[in-house]
Amino acid sequence: MSNPHSTPRHRPVTAVAEQSRPARPFRRRTSLATTTAIAAVVLPLAACSVHTGPVSAGPAPEVTAPRTLWAGPPAPGRRGGAQPPGAGDIRGVDALATVKADITAGRATADGPEAMDEATRAKVAHCTAIGAGCPVRTPEYHDLTGDGRNELIIGIDMDDGFCSLRVYTLRGGKPVRVMAYPAAVRSVQVSGRDLILWEDTATPDYQQRTVYAWDAGQRTMEFQSQEYRRVRGAGSSPPAKGGS
Repeated sequence: MSNPHSTPRHRPVTAVAEQSRPARPFRRRTSLATTTAIAAVVLPLAACSVHTGPVSAGPAPEVTAPRTLWAGPPAPGRRGGAQPPGAGDIRGVDALATVKADITAGRATADGPEAMDEATRAKVAHCTAIGAGCPVRTPEYHDLTGDGRNELIIGIDMDDGFCSLRVYTLRGGKPVRVMAYPAAVRSVQVSGRDLILWEDTATPDYQQRTVYAWDAGQRTMEFQSQEYRRVRGAGSSPPAKGGS
Protein backbone atom coordinates (compact mmCIF):
# COMPACT_ATOMS: atom_id res chain seq x y z
CA MET A 1 0.00 0.00 0.00
CA SER A 2 1.59 3.28 -1.03
CA ASN A 3 1.84 6.25 1.32
CA PRO A 4 0.82 9.65 -0.04
CA HIS A 5 3.40 11.38 2.14
CA SER A 6 6.54 9.70 0.86
CA THR A 7 9.16 11.81 -0.88
CA PRO A 8 10.30 10.93 -4.42
CA ARG A 9 13.27 8.78 -5.38
CA HIS A 10 12.76 6.25 -2.61
CA ARG A 11 12.89 2.54 -2.99
CA PRO A 12 9.32 1.24 -2.77
CA VAL A 13 8.23 -0.74 0.23
CA THR A 14 6.83 -4.15 -0.58
CA ALA A 15 3.64 -4.97 1.27
CA VAL A 16 3.48 -8.39 2.91
CA ALA A 17 0.12 -10.09 3.13
CA GLU A 18 -0.90 -11.04 6.64
CA GLN A 19 -0.95 -14.80 7.13
CA SER A 20 -4.31 -16.20 8.20
CA ARG A 21 -4.53 -17.80 11.63
CA PRO A 22 -4.32 -21.63 11.43
CA ALA A 23 -7.31 -23.63 12.60
CA ARG A 24 -7.17 -25.13 16.10
CA PRO A 25 -5.74 -28.69 15.84
CA PHE A 26 -8.08 -31.60 16.59
CA ARG A 27 -7.45 -32.95 20.10
CA ARG A 28 -7.72 -36.74 20.40
CA ARG A 29 -9.04 -38.35 23.56
CA THR A 30 -6.65 -40.72 25.35
CA SER A 31 -7.79 -43.54 27.61
CA LEU A 32 -6.69 -43.71 31.25
CA ALA A 33 -4.71 -46.90 30.57
CA THR A 34 -2.78 -45.28 27.76
CA THR A 35 -2.04 -42.22 29.88
CA THR A 36 -0.75 -44.39 32.75
CA ALA A 37 1.52 -46.34 30.40
CA ILE A 38 3.01 -43.13 28.98
CA ALA A 39 3.62 -41.80 32.48
CA ALA A 40 5.38 -45.04 33.47
CA VAL A 41 7.83 -44.56 30.58
CA VAL A 42 8.40 -40.81 30.97
CA LEU A 43 8.93 -40.67 34.73
CA PRO A 44 11.97 -43.02 34.89
CA LEU A 45 13.58 -41.13 32.00
CA ALA A 46 13.02 -37.84 33.76
CA ALA A 47 14.56 -39.22 36.94
CA CYS A 48 17.75 -40.14 35.03
CA SER A 49 18.13 -36.79 33.27
CA VAL A 50 21.08 -34.61 34.23
CA HIS A 51 20.58 -30.86 34.61
CA THR A 52 23.50 -29.10 32.91
CA GLY A 53 22.34 -25.51 33.51
CA PRO A 54 22.03 -22.73 30.95
CA VAL A 55 23.97 -23.07 27.71
CA SER A 56 25.64 -20.04 26.13
CA ALA A 57 24.45 -19.01 22.66
CA GLY A 58 27.63 -17.09 22.01
CA PRO A 59 28.53 -13.44 22.45
CA ALA A 60 25.69 -10.97 21.99
CA PRO A 61 26.12 -8.22 19.38
CA GLU A 62 27.19 -4.87 20.76
CA VAL A 63 24.33 -2.42 21.21
CA THR A 64 25.12 1.26 20.76
CA ALA A 65 22.97 4.36 20.99
CA PRO A 66 22.31 6.09 17.66
CA ARG A 67 24.89 8.75 16.80
CA THR A 68 23.73 11.68 14.67
CA LEU A 69 26.08 12.58 11.84
CA TRP A 70 26.98 16.20 11.04
CA ALA A 71 25.52 17.29 14.38
CA GLY A 72 28.61 19.01 15.77
CA PRO A 73 32.37 19.52 15.52
CA PRO A 74 34.61 16.61 14.48
CA ALA A 75 35.18 14.04 17.23
CA PRO A 76 38.87 13.15 17.84
CA GLY A 77 39.80 9.82 16.29
CA ARG A 78 36.58 9.59 14.25
CA ARG A 79 37.18 12.03 11.45
CA GLY A 80 40.95 11.91 11.30
CA GLY A 81 41.56 13.93 14.48
CA ALA A 82 44.87 14.15 16.32
CA GLN A 83 45.78 10.49 15.75
CA PRO A 84 47.14 9.76 12.25
CA PRO A 85 45.34 7.02 10.31
CA GLY A 86 47.05 3.65 10.22
CA ALA A 87 47.63 1.37 7.26
CA GLY A 88 44.40 0.32 5.60
CA ASP A 89 42.47 3.17 7.25
CA ILE A 90 40.19 5.05 4.86
CA ARG A 91 40.79 8.23 6.87
CA GLY A 92 44.08 8.47 5.01
CA VAL A 93 42.23 8.84 1.69
CA ASP A 94 41.45 12.31 0.29
CA ALA A 95 37.65 12.46 0.74
CA LEU A 96 37.09 15.35 -1.69
CA ALA A 97 39.19 13.74 -4.41
CA THR A 98 37.26 10.50 -3.90
CA VAL A 99 33.90 12.25 -4.36
CA LYS A 100 35.11 14.19 -7.40
CA ALA A 101 36.36 11.05 -9.11
CA ASP A 102 33.11 9.23 -8.33
CA ILE A 103 30.93 12.03 -9.74
CA THR A 104 33.10 12.47 -12.82
CA ALA A 105 32.81 8.74 -13.57
CA GLY A 106 29.01 9.01 -13.57
CA ARG A 107 26.62 11.21 -15.46
CA ALA A 108 24.01 13.81 -14.57
CA THR A 109 20.65 12.15 -13.98
CA ALA A 110 17.41 13.18 -12.29
CA ASP A 111 16.53 9.73 -10.97
CA GLY A 112 18.15 6.69 -9.46
CA PRO A 113 20.63 6.22 -6.62
CA GLU A 114 23.28 8.41 -8.27
CA ALA A 115 20.87 11.27 -9.08
CA MET A 116 22.65 14.62 -9.25
CA ASP A 117 21.92 17.76 -11.22
CA GLU A 118 24.43 19.55 -13.45
CA ALA A 119 24.62 22.62 -11.17
CA THR A 120 25.69 20.52 -8.16
CA ARG A 121 28.18 18.56 -10.26
CA ALA A 122 29.75 21.84 -11.38
CA LYS A 123 29.98 23.12 -7.79
CA VAL A 124 31.73 19.94 -6.63
CA ALA A 125 34.14 20.14 -9.57
CA HIS A 126 35.16 23.66 -8.53
CA CYS A 127 35.68 22.79 -4.84
CA THR A 128 39.25 23.21 -3.67
CA ALA A 129 38.48 22.18 -0.10
CA ILE A 130 35.52 20.98 1.94
CA GLY A 131 33.99 23.97 3.66
CA ALA A 132 32.16 27.20 2.82
CA GLY A 133 30.98 27.29 -0.78
CA CYS A 134 31.46 23.54 -1.29
CA PRO A 135 28.33 21.33 -1.20
CA VAL A 136 30.30 18.34 0.13
CA ARG A 137 29.75 17.85 3.86
CA THR A 138 32.54 17.11 6.33
CA PRO A 139 33.54 13.42 6.08
CA GLU A 140 32.14 11.05 8.69
CA TYR A 141 33.75 7.72 9.58
CA HIS A 142 32.11 4.61 11.01
CA ASP A 143 32.55 0.84 10.76
CA LEU A 144 29.48 -0.25 8.80
CA THR A 145 30.79 -3.61 7.53
CA GLY A 146 31.82 -5.08 10.88
CA ASP A 147 35.43 -5.76 9.82
CA GLY A 148 36.86 -3.37 12.39
CA ARG A 149 37.77 -0.72 9.81
CA ASN A 150 36.01 2.58 9.14
CA GLU A 151 33.93 3.40 6.09
CA LEU A 152 33.78 6.92 4.67
CA ILE A 153 30.30 8.53 4.78
CA ILE A 154 29.76 11.60 2.60
CA GLY A 155 26.78 13.92 2.11
CA ILE A 156 26.49 16.22 -0.91
CA ASP A 157 23.86 18.96 -0.64
CA MET A 158 22.22 19.37 -4.04
CA ASP A 159 20.46 22.37 -5.56
CA ASP A 160 17.09 20.60 -5.60
CA GLY A 161 16.99 20.31 -1.80
CA PHE A 162 18.07 16.68 -1.69
CA CYS A 163 21.27 15.32 -0.18
CA SER A 164 23.24 12.64 -2.01
CA LEU A 165 24.45 10.20 0.66
CA ARG A 166 27.39 8.06 -0.38
CA VAL A 167 29.41 5.41 1.47
CA TYR A 168 32.90 4.24 0.49
CA THR A 169 35.03 1.35 1.73
CA LEU A 170 38.62 0.34 1.02
CA ARG A 171 39.32 -2.59 -1.29
CA GLY A 172 42.88 -3.25 -2.28
CA GLY A 173 43.85 0.08 -0.80
CA LYS A 174 41.43 2.01 -3.04
CA PRO A 175 38.06 3.59 -2.09
CA VAL A 176 35.04 1.85 -3.60
CA ARG A 177 31.50 3.20 -3.37
CA VAL A 178 29.10 0.75 -1.72
CA MET A 179 26.05 3.01 -1.38
CA ALA A 180 24.44 6.01 -3.07
CA TYR A 181 21.06 7.38 -2.02
CA PRO A 182 19.46 10.80 -2.69
CA ALA A 183 17.08 11.94 0.05
CA ALA A 184 15.56 15.08 1.58
CA VAL A 185 17.08 14.17 4.94
CA ARG A 186 16.31 15.90 8.21
CA SER A 187 19.07 13.92 9.95
CA VAL A 188 21.31 10.89 9.47
CA GLN A 189 22.29 8.46 12.22
CA VAL A 190 24.47 5.40 12.67
CA SER A 191 23.53 2.71 15.16
CA GLY A 192 25.73 -0.37 15.24
CA ARG A 193 26.10 -1.17 11.53
CA ASP A 194 22.87 0.52 10.48
CA LEU A 195 22.74 3.79 8.57
CA ILE A 196 19.44 5.50 9.44
CA LEU A 197 17.90 8.30 7.39
CA TRP A 198 15.18 10.57 8.81
CA GLU A 199 13.14 12.58 6.29
CA ASP A 200 10.26 15.01 6.65
CA THR A 201 6.86 14.22 5.19
CA ALA A 202 3.93 16.41 4.19
CA THR A 203 2.16 15.37 7.41
CA PRO A 204 3.12 17.40 10.50
CA ASP A 205 4.89 15.49 13.29
CA TYR A 206 5.61 12.48 11.08
CA GLN A 207 8.98 11.50 9.64
CA GLN A 208 10.04 8.72 7.31
CA ARG A 209 12.75 6.41 8.72
CA THR A 210 14.82 4.44 6.20
CA VAL A 211 17.48 1.92 7.24
CA TYR A 212 20.41 0.65 5.19
CA ALA A 213 22.79 -2.07 6.40
CA TRP A 214 25.79 -3.99 5.10
CA ASP A 215 25.08 -7.12 3.04
CA ALA A 216 28.15 -9.37 3.09
CA GLY A 217 26.90 -11.40 0.12
CA GLN A 218 26.32 -8.39 -2.14
CA ARG A 219 29.22 -6.46 -0.57
CA THR A 220 27.12 -3.30 -0.55
CA MET A 221 24.88 -1.32 1.79
CA GLU A 222 21.39 -2.69 1.12
CA PHE A 223 17.91 -1.34 1.88
CA GLN A 224 16.50 -2.94 5.04
CA SER A 225 13.31 -1.16 6.04
CA GLN A 226 11.22 1.97 5.66
CA GLU A 227 8.54 3.20 8.02
CA TYR A 228 6.73 6.32 9.18
CA ARG A 229 7.07 7.42 12.79
CA ARG A 230 5.42 10.11 14.82
CA VAL A 231 8.08 12.55 15.98
CA ARG A 232 6.74 15.33 18.18
CA GLY A 233 7.84 18.75 16.98
CA ALA A 234 9.21 17.37 13.70
CA GLY A 235 7.16 19.82 11.64
CA SER A 236 6.59 19.23 7.95
CA SER A 237 8.13 20.23 4.68
CA PRO A 238 6.84 20.34 1.10
CA PRO A 239 8.34 18.01 -1.50
CA ALA A 240 11.72 19.16 -2.82
CA LYS A 241 11.93 20.94 -6.15
CA GLY A 242 11.46 18.55 -9.00
CA GLY A 243 9.63 16.05 -6.82
CA SER A 244 6.32 14.52 -7.74
